[in-house]
Amino acid sequence: MTLFVLSVAVTWTVANVMKPIITLIREKKITRKTIATNGGMPSGHTALVVSLTTALFLETGLSPVFVTGLVLAILVMYDALKVRIEIERQARIINRLLEEKGMSERLEENVGHTPAEVLVGLALGIAIPVLIYGLH
Repeated sequence: MTLFVLSVAVTWTVANVMKPIITLIREKKITRKTIATNGGMPSGHTALVVSLTTALFLETGLSPVFVTGLVLAILVMYDALKVRIEIERQARIINRLLEEKGMSERLEENVGHTPAEVLVGLALGIAIPVLIYGLH
């Protein structure tokens, strides 16, 4: 159980520490918003749920518990790639309309993920638990 919790916690931490570092390298600046952003590289939600699923597999094998985790992981990745990208598009349009009306309120636009961001989250979510369990 300790390896399970450690795998998930380390993966979540690594993904969320990487995000502002990658943004700093790409954009040469860092802001408070950058640190607490929903989107960006890598997908922290994907990393978290895939590490949970990987740890479930390493703990229980091909079990109903693992399959439940797998279904959850697929739903989270689908949400990141499809649903949240659509929300971003809608937020951009609404923000443009709000701006035209002279309103200062804005919706968050950076909530979805690119396939590369999800893929890196997926890789972290598999690699870190495998590494942690393999070292034990």
